[in-house]
Amino acid sequence: MSEKVTNALTWLKRTLEKQGIPFQIVGGLAATIHGGSRSVADIDLYIPKVFAESLLPGVIGYISKPLAHYVEYGWDLEYFQLIYKGQKIEIGLSPGTKIRDVNTGEWVELVTDYSQSVVASYKGVEVPVMPISELIAYKSLLGREVDLFDITELAQTTSSL
Repeated sequence: MSEKVTNALTWLKRTLEKQGIPFQIVGGLAATIHGGSRSVADIDLYIPKVFAESLLPGVIGYISKPLAHYVEYGWDLEYFQLIYKGQKIEIGLSPGTKIRDVNTGEWVELVTDYSQSVVASYKGVEVPVMPISELIAYKSLLGREVDLFDITELAQTTSSL
């Protein structure tokens, strides 16, 4: 599994950097990069909305879910999904992403500050990653089982720093 993730991440990073598109890795991959142990199911990341139209032609052959506005699974966002050599990649657009707070039911805007990304490595591939404190905060809002698992591990990682 990690070889698929590594190959897709390498391709994705090269594709985005070639076009000068800033990005930030989030979700389960970010949790793994920050020290979590859960298997990576997909690669989740954000790019600025202004770059979406210039990126799409270069990835058209990999699109499995078109760019659209979706409200699903506690998310309200614009995104598209790619499948690169069997690896799912979900590219969200910012600004405008909202998360439903599992405790209150209210929608909370997820602010992606690319300048605050932490450069870290996954299997030798260096990528900009959501800071651990922001990752814990948004996973706390979502409150899904996988998020709670990640939060527990991330909290242990931060307490040992």
